[in-house]
Amino acid sequence: MRWADLDSLNHVNNVVYLDYAAESRAMLVDEGVLDARPVRRIVVEFLHPLLLSRRPVHMTSTVDGDELVQEIRPVPDASPFARVTTTLGEPERMPAAPSHADALPCQVRRSDLGPDGVVTKVKVFELLQEARILLIASRLKVLSPGRFVVGRIDVAYGDDIPWRREPYEVASWVSRVGTSSVTIEAELIGTGAVHARASAVLIGFDLETQRSRPYTDEEREAFASLSRPG
Repeated sequence: MRWADLDSLNHVNNVVYLDYAAESRAMLVDEGVLDARPVRRIVVEFLHPLLLSRRPVHMTSTVDGDELVQEIRPVPDASPFARVTTTLGEPERMPAAPSHADALPCQVRRSDLGPDGVVTKVKVFELLQEARILLIASRLKVLSPGRFVVGRIDVAYGDDIPWRREPYEVASWVSRVGTSSVTIEAELIGTGAVHARASAVLIGFDLETQRSRPYTDEEREAFASLSRPG
C-alpha cells in the first residue's frame, strides 16, 4: 500500500482495488491456476473504507468456471473491505444508447496503454471514474466532496480502446434515485462503438460519522435532473 493509493477522504482510491486485483490475477496466471483469457466484465463491491496501513493487503481468490472472485482484506481472517468479481471471456460488441445522454470528453493518455497498445482494463475503469467525478463536479454542484461514496461498480468491456489524438466521449445518466443511494449509468464511446458500459451506485455518506446517510431532497432533485428522458 502506498500514499499515492489514497483519495481525498484518505481512503484507498477505488481504482487501486482493481490494481490489487489485477496484480493478484496476473500471479494466478503465472502460477497456472488461471488461464490468460481476456476480461469481459468486472464488478467491484466496496464494503468498508480501506485506510492506509504499513501491512500488505491480503487477497483471497476463488475460481469458478469463467468467474474469478477476489476478496481484499487487511488480514486473512478479517471481513473483506472489497469484493472484485471478474468474468473472463471474449467481450461482446455493445450497441450505443440514445445520444441524448449527458456526454463529456474523455482523453486517453499514452500512459493508459498496455504493452498491446490499447487501454488496460484498470485504466478503462479509471477513465470512467474520472468522467463520473467530472459529471458530479460540473452538473451536481450541490453534492460537495465527502457527501457520498461509491458502493458498487459494474463495468462491461467492449471493443479495445486504442490511443488517438481526439478525445473519446463518456455519456452518463441517472437511472435510479433512492433514499440513500442513486445509480449512474455511463458509456465510453468511440466512433460508432461502445468500448465500455458502467453502472455505479453512489451512497450518501457522513464524513464525520463515517456512515451512510439519506440524501437531502435538494440532492435527490439534482440527481433526478440527470435522468434520461422517457
